[in-house]
Amino acid sequence: MSGGSTPEPVPPASAGPRVPRPAAVSAAAGLGFVLGAYALMYSLALFTAATRVAFYAVFGAVYLGIAVLCLWGGVQVVTRRCSRLLTAGSVLIASLGALGIVSALATGVFSLWLVVLVGLGVGVVVLLRRPASREYLASGAGH
Repeated sequence: MSGGSTPEPVPPASAGPRVPRPAAVSAAAGLGFVLGAYALMYSLALFTAATRVAFYAVFGAVYLGIAVLCLWGGVQVVTRRCSRLLTAGSVLIASLGALGIVSALATGVFSLWLVVLVGLGVGVVVLLRRPASREYLASGAGH
């Protein structure tokens, strides 16, 4: 080596002090992944049922879109980008679950699974709206 100095690595401009991820954000992302996996499996079941009744393909496409919202939104929350996609997917899951509860009660049938889906969807939104979660996500919004 001929006396040349190597330049020191320059940290990225947006690098600041690392803020630890709040438990609420981790929990919301984990629940978002669970909801996304459920929506993906349900959409596959609906697409399979669409081979007999073509109308099920519409519902399969809706649940596939919800799966994308929840899964991609979970990734965005973990990487500190934003919570909009995960919030939208969770609200849609909770809304469809509530609609399912209303229609099930109208027909005289009750499903505990629908109550669980509504609870998970609402839980994700509540976790993401906590002040610590909002502050954490806002600190990484410029990435």
